[in-house]
Amino acid sequence: MILLLDGTSDSRDLACELMASGYSIIATAITSDGVKKLEDKNIRAIQGKMDYKALVSKCRELSIDVIIDGTHPYADSMHENAIKASKELGIPLIRFEREKIKINDGSIVYAESYKKAVELAGNAGKNIFVTTGIRNIEYYKTLIRTHKVFFRVLPDPDSIKSLLEIGVSKSNIIAMEGNFTEGLDRAIMEYYNIDTLITKDSGFNANPKIMAALSLGINTIVISRRDYPWENIGHNSTEIKKILRDYRIK
Repeated sequence: MILLLDGTSDSRDLACELMASGYSIIATAITSDGVKKLEDKNIRAIQGKMDYKALVSKCRELSIDVIIDGTHPYADSMHENAIKASKELGIPLIRFEREKIKINDGSIVYAESYKKAVELAGNAGKNIFVTTGIRNIEYYKTLIRTHKVFFRVLPDPDSIKSLLEIGVSKSNIIAMEGNFTEGLDRAIMEYYNIDTLITKDSGFNANPKIMAALSLGINTIVISRRDYPWENIGHNSTEIKKILRDYRIK
């Protein structure tokens, strides 16, 4: 039995491919919407935000043989919980991760933290486009007082509420669900007269917005991923299946 820590559209696609190959999958989701997305693909789902202790307990309850961490590249607390849980349980942990962006452009500025990204953006421009989600949103509090900051987030009431609570104007909230094309990203940036982009290295999802920004000469700031000591990591279903076979898990 495999426990998939879900969090992206590609992790759900991975679950479907593994089930088609005969693997038994149970996936976790934090929200009811996440559960629905899993169940729409006939993936057995359990809901709840799990810390390290809850994850260990759930794995024991479900007799889990392996954990696949398919959460977003920036879900740092979940990565840490998964690493600790696998060691506690003595079961393999496989990281399923989007590859990093492959855009080789010297004008891209990488920031090691949200704090540094905000500092760089504040010095770089006036109209700032943020596509980093609502986690760590508190770092933007001072920036919105001195700059026009436009946030693109999922059309989720809690996400919009979080932005309003820190003082973001309704007119500066772009509530949309992707994936987005380079053309659409370029149109948004042109419409709002954006001169600076803050985004994350979320792999293929980041490429269109970064390419759009570069084509318009917009300052592009990318928050770097944290590095983790993954013993097993795969970027596609073929690589994940090979790791499972190496552990004799079928």
